Order: sequence, then structure tokens, then C-alpha cells
Amino acid sequence: MAETFTPLASSADVVKALGRDLTSSEQMKVSAALAKASELFRNEARRTFTPGRKTTRLKVNRGEVHLPESPVVTVHSVTDDHGHRFRFTHFGVMLTISACAAPFVRVDYEFGDDKVPELVVTTVAEMVAATFGLDKRARAGMTQFQDTTGPFSDGGTFAAWAVGGKIAMSPADVTTAQSFRPVKLGGTVTQGG
Repeated sequence: MAETFTPLASSADVVKALGRDLTSSEQMKVSAALAKASELFRNEARRTFTPGRKTTRLKVNRGEVHLPESPVVTVHSVTDDHGHRFRFTHFGVMLTISACAAPFVRVDYEFGDDKVPELVVTTVAEMVAATFGLDKRARAGMTQFQDTTGPFSDGGTFAAWAVGGKIAMSPADVTTAQSFRPVKLGGTVTQGG
């Protein structure tokens, strides 16, 4: 079952980033574009940013486990692969597990905040706005152009991420998303599960 999360920005945020109202064509595309841009940002940031619940298999390091999502709201259970429960204490994103000999545990927990950080909202809205504001030639797949009329010439090259007009992350968007990644401590290993 795939997890679904709310978009990290709204169509009003895209309007603000564009500096104009959406066209009727853009209004039909904005919801899907925001969903895709949000998932691309989440994947690069390795965080969700909105409230959710998940069960994750994590490596125990000297009796401690570092949870990848923050803020942690509630930890429901900590079990080994066979379903045996462990007692734990929870402080922030760290769990201290009592009497645990298992190398991995499954942690069922709730996380997230109702307010998405403003930099995340702005970046996701700008990703969508950039796609809507692309030059028609880049949207059509052109990588560069050259026009010459008499002694005048005009030319240019389109960024690789912009060609084709699909929602994509620019290098600056990738850097922004990576700045939100959880801090990795020595020996912290996460496995899907």
C-alpha cells in the first residue's frame, strides 16, 4: 500500500511564486503538479514534513535507535522481527531500548507537524511555477536555439532540468531539500519494512 501525503504547497502559493493568476490550462494541471513536486522534494529530503504514521525497521546501536522522521509525536510500539515487544524511553527522535539483544527493531510511530516549513512551501511552489513559466521552446523539447535576422542574432540554451516541461528539481531545489535531511549518527541504518 502506497503512502499518500498532502501536497507541501497550495495553488495559492504557486500563484504567489508566478506573480500572476493561473491560466485555465494551468488550473487543470496544478494539483497533479503540486503532488509530483511534493513527492520529489520529500524523496530528496528523506522526510515527510506532514503528519503521518509508519512502521520502520531500524538498526539498534548500543541500545539506541534514531527515528528518521521528526518531530516524533507518539511511539506506539518497538518490537523485534518476531513481534516481541521492548520497553523504551523516547526523547525527541532518539529511542533508548531496554534489554534489547536484537540487531534490528520495528518501530511504529506517529510524526509530523501541522505547519510545513516556509522554505519547503516556497521551494515546491517555485518548482511548479518554473514549469508553468517555461519558454514554449523548452517545453517542446528544444535544448538550445539560434535565430538570425540580418545582422542581429539571438540564441540560448535551456537548462537540462527544464527541457520537456516536466516537474523537476533544479540543482538549487536539490540543495534545499538535502538541507532538511535527518542528521545521521554513526551506525544509523534504515531499512524499508
